[in-house]
Amino acid sequence: MVNRRISDDAKRIAMRLKARGQDSDHDICNLVNFSLSTLHRTLRLKCATGDVAKKAAIGRGRPRKLIYADCSYLLRLARHKPTLFLDEYCRRLEYYRDLPVSLATIHLSFKRAGINVKRVQKLASERKPMVQAAFVRQIGQYPPNYLICLDEVSKDDRTYARLWGRAPIGKRVEQHDPFVRK
Repeated sequence: MVNRRISDDAKRIAMRLKARGQDSDHDICNLVNFSLSTLHRTLRLKCATGDVAKKAAIGRGRPRKLIYADCSYLLRLARHKPTLFLDEYCRRLEYYRDLPVSLATIHLSFKRAGINVKRVQKLASERKPMVQAAFVRQIGQYPPNYLICLDEVSKDDRTYARLWGRAPIGKRVEQHDPFVRK
């Protein structure tokens, strides 16, 4: 016979037939459609544990290093400061949560949470809607021919900003920085 999953119900039926004592082992195997060795293995399991079902594996694999509270702290930190590097997240976990973890653990936690690395969308920190509206209202009192525009081509005050950050899948990474064009 091939290696296949035998239902616990079929094993229980075989055990009832065996306990009844009216059928031979070969007849029981023919009725429930499994081999004689499976019948004996099921009988040993029933005698050892009291049931034919295998115990459910609880917590397969290595226990997680980060518990739910630590992961949620990490995700809140990623939402608040999306441009931090993995080693900076690692240092913050170690300092504030007293939890030394590897960079791979942090990366896998982000991956499981659906947060990946993306290019940062820079937004000017000087952009304030209320100030803009006040400026438009104030400048609106002058006719257009009174306005003079200056071009600052030679000005080069580009600011440093990180180019990559983390955000959930489908969302943009937005960073408010002083914004100066070339």
